[in-house]
Amino acid sequence: MRFRTKTILGIAAIEMALLAVLIGSALQILRDSNEEELTRRVTLGGKLLAAAAKDAVLSQDLATLNALVREAMASGQIDYLRILDSQGRVLAERGKGAFPTAPFKEDQSIADVTDGCFDRSTPILVRDIHHGEVRLGVSISPLNQLIITARQWAAGIAALEMALVALFSWLLGTYLARQLVALCGASTRIAAGDFTSRVPVQGSDELAETALAFNRMAEQLGESRQCVETESRQRLDALHEAEEARSRAEEGAEQLKAIFDLSPDGFVSFDAERRVKYLSPAFVQLTGLEAESTLGLDEAAFSQCLAAACTAATRFAGVAALRRPRKAERGEPGAAHERRQQIEIGGPGQRVIEIGLREAQAATVSQILYLRDITLEAEVDRLKSEFLSTAAHELRTPMASIYGFAELMLARDFTDTERREFLGTIFKQSELMVSIINELLDLARIEARRGKDFNIARLDLRELVHEIAGGFKPPDERPSPEEPPADGPLWVRGDRKKLTQAIGNVLSNAYKYSPAGGMVGIEFLAPDGDAALLGIRVRDQGIGMTEEQLARVFERFYRADASGKIPGTGLGMSIVKEIIEIHGGHVELDSKVGAGTTVTIWLQAQATSAESATMADTATGAPS
Repeated sequence: MRFRTKTILGIAAIEMALLAVLIGSALQILRDSNEEELTRRVTLGGKLLAAAAKDAVLSQDLATLNALVREAMASGQIDYLRILDSQGRVLAERGKGAFPTAPFKEDQSIADVTDGCFDRSTPILVRDIHHGEVRLGVSISPLNQLIITARQWAAGIAALEMALVALFSWLLGTYLARQLVALCGASTRIAAGDFTSRVPVQGSDELAETALAFNRMAEQLGESRQCVETESRQRLDALHEAEEARSRAEEGAEQLKAIFDLSPDGFVSFDAERRVKYLSPAFVQLTGLEAESTLGLDEAAFSQCLAAACTAATRFAGVAALRRPRKAERGEPGAAHERRQQIEIGGPGQRVIEIGLREAQAATVSQILYLRDITLEAEVDRLKSEFLSTAAHELRTPMASIYGFAELMLARDFTDTERREFLGTIFKQSELMVSIINELLDLARIEARRGKDFNIARLDLRELVHEIAGGFKPPDERPSPEEPPADGPLWVRGDRKKLTQAIGNVLSNAYKYSPAGGMVGIEFLAPDGDAALLGIRVRDQGIGMTEEQLARVFERFYRADASGKIPGTGLGMSIVKEIIEIHGGHVELDSKVGAGTTVTIWLQAQATSAESATMADTATGAPS
């Protein structure tokens, strides 16, 4: 805001405040005095009319009272007049317009008026005895009109005065601000680069002295501008080059840091003296070494720290060992020396890590050690080797029998009985090989497809178990499995063929591992308080298992019988576990040596509330 405008607004604000106080006070005094005069006049008129009408009221002279009312109304200052006796009866009345219909309420002051008429009542007393009263009303419209007119005049006078004040303030501000305007213009031009601009000096007051000082300052600024511009240009060029170099370095560092932070592989960089300069977050996570205790170590101390974190069998050989030249580089025969090593970090969650080394020619980085987590790859390789070794071992036994008997039959002549015996052995071993291969294929197919080829449908579990038990052929003419009594259906959702295979495997194991005989029983279960599950329990009276054997039942190719007298592939319970878990269920085992084994298969039930109640009533037990 300009100085002149501030001057005008300041004076106008002061004048407006003074006028507001003056006019407000004058109007309030005018209103109070007129209200006081009106109240005094109405009160006096009421007393005079009461005195004049006293005798006529006592004598009930209505003619006199009407004449008195007409005479009082003729003055034109009263809106209505009414004279009443002591019982409130109207003796005489007259008004300019319609009489008020609302109950009479006396106004004590002008502020109490709500209907535009100031109402007063004066009693007619004779020796302090009330004989009636005089009620009259006077309009306050003339008073209000007077106040409005006064306000209009006051507003006009105030507006005229404000205009005159604004004019004189503008003239005064213009006179006072002319030198300041010149200073402001010159300052703007100097700020824009025109150091030849000067301020005209007028008079000898403080503003003139300020103008002289400003002109001297402008002259000195103009002289030193060229030196400053030359020096600044040189410095800016140098700063610009340094900033560009710093930006490129920061950008490259940020990119490398982002890559290292996001990379799952760990990185360690060494400075020119082969001390640890940087550790990526992945390195700390892979090795468990803290950055605070590792940064600044030389490569020998670093190698010792990393070796201490490894297992004894796979200790880190050291950075120097990785840096040894390749045989091919030395011109020696043989395979080239790979600058890589596999280590295994000790502690919980052991990791297998591959470490490699890259040497650099940079002035600040001499070499970079990189680490890659190959735990999953190593575990897959181990499992694959273990599986192939186990499968080869299991297939080797029947293959050796087939090969041996076939070789023996080709080398010598045997009787028909001996040949049939040899062929029977070859046939049985071939069946075992086919069974192993088929069960391996079944297990691989189930694991790979995870139930995608299952034909899921609503099945009656009781009917399914009855079909399986009816079609099962126990060995050595042993009795069929004992089934629970027939009752209502038990509904589940599942693949009929796969569930038949799983339950059949459990029944087959129950007979095979009870060679001394004994009953094999089947029962249905429902857990207490859980209608969402149904159980099939198969119990035998066989050889049983120890706790260690029980923990390995679901391992592939594992067999509780180490003598080899009980036939089987060791894959049956693995297949049972995979099939039941894909159905959303689970398998429970309970066994004691010499007392038999109990296998419980739990499946998800599919039943209405009524069917659930039926299932709970027909259940014969609960899981232990």
